[in-house]
Amino acid sequence: MSDLTSGAGWTPPQPPACDCVEHIEEVLDVVIASRYPDPPSMTVRELLATGDLSVKPMTERWLGGHDEGPLHWNLWAGDEARCLYADDAQLRLDRSLMERPGVERVEWVDREILLIGAPSMCADGVLAAAARALEDPRVR
Repeated sequence: MSDLTSGAGWTPPQPPACDCVEHIEEVLDVVIASRYPDPPSMTVRELLATGDLSVKPMTERWLGGHDEGPLHWNLWAGDEARCLYADDAQLRLDRSLMERPGVERVEWVDREILLIGAPSMCADGVLAAAARALEDPRVR
């Protein structure tokens, strides 16, 4: 369970000072399979256009994840993203995110909200990691 704490601020890194292995611009044309025939599979670009995949830096310091460490990013995976993963899949979405380089911890706090500990990643890198996590067929 995540907890709000007081503490030193964190400033989101910006490219090229981030340690991201890829950024959202590099994965816009990746096709993510849907679990259902309707809505159909979609590209990352199409998913972003719906507004149902977005990321914002945390405005307050939160601790959570497997090691109760700092969480830096608030990932929104709304209704359009829900057809791209299953809660009871072989690999849960939070675990798929944990497999991405640069992601240190993930706390799934609500159906659409995942808090991510990735201090050296920029927003575009976190979005790319989320897209790659959704692309993994084990999350369906």
